[in-house]
Amino acid sequence: RGTRVGGPTKGLGGLNVLFRSTETRGCLGELMLERLLADCLPASAYETQYTYRDGLRVDAIVRYGGRIVPIDAKFPNESYTHIASAREDAEKRSRRRAFLQQVRRHVDAVARYVSPQDATIDYAFMYLPSEAIYQELTLGDASPDEPDVLAYCAERHVIPASPNTLLAYLQVVALGIRGLAMQERTRELQQGIAQVRREFERFVQLHDQLGHHLENATKKFDETERALARASGAIEGLSQVPIAAGGEQETLPLALKDDD
Repeated sequence: RGTRVGGPTKGLGGLNVLFRSTETRGCLGELMLERLLADCLPASAYETQYTYRDGLRVDAIVRYGGRIVPIDAKFPNESYTHIASAREDAEKRSRRRAFLQQVRRHVDAVARYVSPQDATIDYAFMYLPSEAIYQELTLGDASPDEPDVLAYCAERHVIPASPNTLLAYLQVVALGIRGLAMQERTRELQQGIAQVRREFERFVQLHDQLGHHLENATKKFDETERALARASGAIEGLSQVPIAAGGEQETLPLALKDDD
């Protein structure tokens, strides 16, 4: 029976060691982030393992209005677990300072993803896979000798986001994407209407030209009809004029003389 209890315990210990692995932690963070993106956004609106022009690769990006929003998911969790395992207040404060220092170094790494030449926005998101870590970072008991991590994030243009806060951000982005899609469809509709208007104006112009030509043709027809009438009258008049005097030879009577 003791063996049966010890077996699962030993397995959990191995699992804890596995989760302390930086590579495994990064993979889990990326998987959680990818699932969150897939639940909130259409597939065309985001991309995982996005590569910049200089070869730098970020865990995920969200496309928005021709720009990209970079998101990092490799937050160092192990220093936070050290805080939770501290037994004394002094040890806890010491480990918290170490945690915040490590967070600052990670913020520097995330700040590299802000790249205007790659069409990013002016900020990058630092995804924290745990609400407890986010609370420790943003709402923890700060002391004067601790570095102000939130101010440092703002200075480096990095936004820390937990699953819930990132979800809220993504929902806003999703609304914006739908708004942009509606705006694009409206723009296409307006372009179609403008094209129809141009075609209609061209049709009106051609119609007016045709009417003008028909009007000129009618005038010419009337003029030629009157000319034909005059020519016909003239011909008819000529046909009824008698041949002029002298045009025929008169037969003169002959006076016969009596024979002597």
